[in-house]
Formats: sequence, structure tokens, C-alpha cells
Amino acid sequence: MAQDRRRVGTLGPGRAGPARMARPSGLGGDAAVSGSDLLGAMLAGPTWFLARAEPGLGRLTESISLAGVLGSGESSGRIRFHTSASAVPLAGRLLRAPVTPFDLGRGSDPQQTLIDSSGVQALLDAVSRRRPAVVVVDGYPLLLPLLRAVSPARLVAMANLHDLRNPAHSRGARLLQEALHQSADLVLVSELRRGWTRGRIGPVPLLRIPALVREEVPTGPATPGREPPPRVVAVLGGGSRGDRRLQDSNQQLLGALNLAVGRGELPSCLVFAGTEPHSLGAGLPNLQMADDPARCLDTLAAAELVIARAGRSTLAEVLASGRRAVAVVAESDTLRGAEQAANAAAAAKLSPAVVPLPLARLDGLAEACRRAMVSNPRRWRPGNRTVLAALGSI
Repeated sequence: MAQDRRRVGTLGPGRAGPARMARPSGLGGDAAVSGSDLLGAMLAGPTWFLARAEPGLGRLTESISLAGVLGSGESSGRIRFHTSASAVPLAGRLLRAPVTPFDLGRGSDPQQTLIDSSGVQALLDAVSRRRPAVVVVDGYPLLLPLLRAVSPARLVAMANLHDLRNPAHSRGARLLQEALHQSADLVLVSELRRGWTRGRIGPVPLLRIPALVREEVPTGPATPGREPPPRVVAVLGGGSRGDRRLQDSNQQLLGALNLAVGRGELPSCLVFAGTEPHSLGAGLPNLQMADDPARCLDTLAAAELVIARAGRSTLAEVLASGRRAVAVVAESDTLRGAEQAANAAAAAKLSPAVVPLPLARLDGLAEACRRAMVSNPRRWRPGNRTVLAALGSI
């Protein structure tokens, strides 16, 4: 345990000299690359993003946000974004850069998933021929060694610290994560935090920054002439693939919301629950189920109160837009329940207007909503304005 913590430790800014990012020999370029060199390559481009969007759209927003920071809102061809086919409409709305569908084509074993995947084959072929300067990989660590083998591009891995060093994982699971990420030049971890620190995963530099959100998160009253935003918005979704208890928690939360509206404890509730909302909302007459998940972020940022599962990306949007919120901590039969509990606690520390509520205490939903509504949100700055400075200082 102690050995693993040292491998994925943190180091505050200014407590060590500039680090050099190790690169495998024989791939072209220098044997090492500095943070400023990597940042320059990301800004100059071409920079490709490879971002997984399933099982929820939430994690996708951070890759979109980083692409937006690098692209500065311009469509110059420097950025190219690859994501799951189901997420292409959302990414296309939020980015001016080209968005291309990419799916692994999951099989029953790694041989079928990776070697026999036409998507992986096409990706590797495109990377080797078109030679992007940087490839940012979010959610596909298994592809890092493959990309390293076929391309001299700089590799940046966007990772979840919970996956990298969770003490509930076996030692073998942590070693696997370390082995996969050693093909990267940098591991970038965004969290619900203030300020940034640096550390390492094995020999690879690791940068921990405040979570990224969409550029120009809308706040304040609705635009004149438009329909006013709903007062209460619920956001359900995400979670771990195959985690039945975590997914079943959606139905429990929907039932509690339907009851709260029926009792008059909530004035109304617009629910965003993925791509098939009406199947979840059957038999819940007091709830309005949203048809378009791409509307979720804008609607969330204008609501008076947000009730959401405690995913990191959702809570980052809540904090950045200064919303009041109840963060429902879902139970899990894997490890996501512990992660959501940590997210809710971190968000509550950053703003008193975020009130954590365990799923087992849904009978206290009305009181949690009241506490959130009488609290004043505290200002929190996401990592959008600091990520470039943090990268350049390594």
C-alpha cells in the first residue's frame, strides 16, 4: 500500500525543480520533453482527442473543455475530436472542431476487442499516416501502448485518480494502470479541488488540476423572449459499466422525486436521464422527462436547484455555474459508490450550497433541498484558466 501511494503521490508547485517527461527511445524527437514543449505542441497541433463517452456523457465534457481551451473557440483544423457515436451530436454542438465517431466494438475478450476491432485498426492507421503532434486519450488506457508503438506523437492521458490508486483495488489492478499509463508523456487528472499539484505514476509526470468545465458556462436569468428555465432540474446517469446497483439507484431517486413533487415539496422537476428517459419515467406522472440530453448542461446552469447523482463532471458544472444542489450519493457493488461519496464531500467543502444526501436517506430529500436553497453558493474557479499555466510550469 505505501509503495503504491508513493508511485501516485503529489508534489506542490515550487517544491521541486522542473521535471523532464520520459519518452521511449527510438520514436523520434528528444529522449525527454518538457512541459512547455508539450504545451507548445498541443497549441500548435494537430492535436487529436480520443474520448470515451459511455456509459454516460458526463466524463466527455472534460475532454471537450480541454479541446475548447486549446482551440480558443476557433475552427482552424488544429483540433480533431474522436468520441463514441452516441456522443457525436453533443460534442458537435459544443465544439467547432471536427468530430468523428469512434467505438471499440467490444467483444468477449481482449483479443476480439482490440486486435479484431475495425475501429482500433482504422484509428491506428489514421494516426500513423496523418501524424498528429499530440494525442489526448480519455477513457481508453489500453490504447496508449498501441498508439506509442505506431506514432511519435506526444501522448496525454486524462485519467481518474479513483481508478489509478483506489486502495480498494487489488495490487494487480494498480500495477495494470501504472503499466498502461507508462506509455504516456503526461497523466492529467482533474478533481473537485482548488489549485494544482504535481506527482508521478511510476516514471510518468502526473498533474492534478481543478476539474474542467465548458467554456463560458451560462449563469443568471434566462434570455428575454425565451421560455424561463425550470426551477428544479434532476441529472441522472453515468456510473460504472455493468454496475447494476448503481444503475438501479436511478429508479429509487426518480420515485423520491415524483413523490416530492406530488406532495408539493418541489414545485416541479425536469429530469435528464440519458438517451431513453421515457422508459425510466413510466408510471411517474409528476416528473417531466427531458428528450434531449444535449440540453442538460445549459439547463443545469440556469436552474434554481439541481438534484443529481454525485458524478465529478456534473458537480463541477454545478460549482462553476454557482448553482445550489443536492448531491445524491449512490450505492454501488463495485467502487463507484466510494468515488461518488468523495465527490459529494469535496463539492460540499468547496460550496456550502451543495448538500450531500446518501441514497439510503432519500426520505430526507425535502430537507436537503431546503438546506441547499437557504445556503449561499461559494465561488469556485474550474481549471480552464490554470491548466495551460500548470502544463507549462512542469
